[in-house]
Amino acid sequence: MIIDYSHFGDAIMFDTTYSTNRDARPLGVFLGLNHHRETVVFGAALLYDETIESFVWLFETFLEAMSGKKPITIFTDQDAAMSAAIPKVMLETCHALCSWHMWQNANRHLGYLLKGGSRFNKDFLACVYEYNDEDNFLSA
Repeated sequence: MIIDYSHFGDAIMFDTTYSTNRDARPLGVFLGLNHHRETVVFGAALLYDETIESFVWLFETFLEAMSGKKPITIFTDQDAAMSAAIPKVMLETCHALCSWHMWQNANRHLGYLLKGGSRFNKDFLACVYEYNDEDNFLSA
């Protein structure tokens, strides 16, 4: 895991899975992609809860295990505690939202607007995939 992270740990994904173990504790998994676009597991941990303090501890422990190398980018879901913990531990790391999670939330809350090639769907796709800088995004 450490060698894989040293080679492929510039962009990582962190996600928690709920209630899949006997004690219903969150399982946090650090993932990445190798040069063959295969999933690589960099680490995993069972957490007691999903508080800012727990995520700070987890991120600090993960970085210590990975020789202090911080990722350039970390993709996560929209968890508020996780989002607050990342800049406390990885100030220079770019925190981005995973597009899969964005689509899940969009379908859950805006599904009726995303059907049948609607104008909203086209605009939403453009917001997610077409604008590479903030000025273009804001002027669209």
